[in-house]
Amino acid sequence: MMRKKRMLIGIFTLVGLLLLSELFLWSSGRVGLFNTTNRIISGAPNIEVQGKRLSYQGTIFSSPSDLDEYASSDTGEALYKAKGTPPNPPWIYVKKDSNTFFRYKTPQLPWRM
Repeated sequence: MMRKKRMLIGIFTLVGLLLLSELFLWSSGRVGLFNTTNRIISGAPNIEVQGKRLSYQGTIFSSPSDLDEYASSDTGEALYKAKGTPPNPPWIYVKKDSNTFFRYKTPQLPWRM
């Protein structure tokens, strides 16, 4: 009984520390552990622009004619933005294959969203 209780307390402590670290990263405007894990599982590349890591937001299926080439990442990978978006687009896309793109955005501080 005592051993189960100690193990349960250890698990809750570990989960609590993980959530606190995620909250700290989110509140400082950085990409968190859950986002990084999700990006790795989906096979999306790690994209940095001007030394800032972009937050992975999922995969979309779109025609390449709907997107314009925007810039390049720090590693030289081509970045795209949707046609008609402002010079600082809310979403940045990276090409996976002919009609599949990974979607990213620049992480922001929670009080500036």
